[in-house]
Amino acid sequence: MGPDLLQMFVLTTMVLLALLFTHAAWHKASDYGRFLGYVINYQLLPEWLAGPLARALIAAEAACVLLLVYPDTSWLGALGMVGLLLAYGAAMAVSLFRGHAEIDCGCGGAAHPVSWLLVLRNLVLAGLAALVAQQGVQAPGLAGLMVAIPAGTGLWLIYNLFGKLAENQRLLLANSKY
Repeated sequence: MGPDLLQMFVLTTMVLLALLFTHAAWHKASDYGRFLGYVINYQLLPEWLAGPLARALIAAEAACVLLLVYPDTSWLGALGMVGLLLAYGAAMAVSLFRGHAEIDCGCGGAAHPVSWLLVLRNLVLAGLAALVAQQGVQAPGLAGLMVAIPAGTGLWLIYNLFGKLAENQRLLLANSKY
């Protein structure tokens, strides 16, 4: 992969990650009570720490997005995303090992019970964020933005489409049991 193509891939991935984290932070903040319940359901910390942790996670996601969109700090925002994605994946894995597969992941948006597929998804996203952190984002030209923004947005829409399809499949399976 040539340097220009690699930088375009990194820029497109940055757009995807910025949209994912903006969407997740927005959903968590706009329905804070529900998100707080998800944090409590993981049972990883004393309940009195759930509120401060939930607020810190929302702030960290938003901060990562802000850092990511500036070329000089993009590596730091992407590195923060790697940390958050790995922490979320680890929390899901611990819950699964404990037999708590019925809790919602708390990812933002539609309900997703924790699963090994979500852990894998977080590992893949962490790998993409690590690539952005390692490569950094160079200040793009207009042509680069005109390609990366629609491409990253398209990937984000595809990501959300697969999430909706998985949600519908869960609902159909649940309804077929009755």
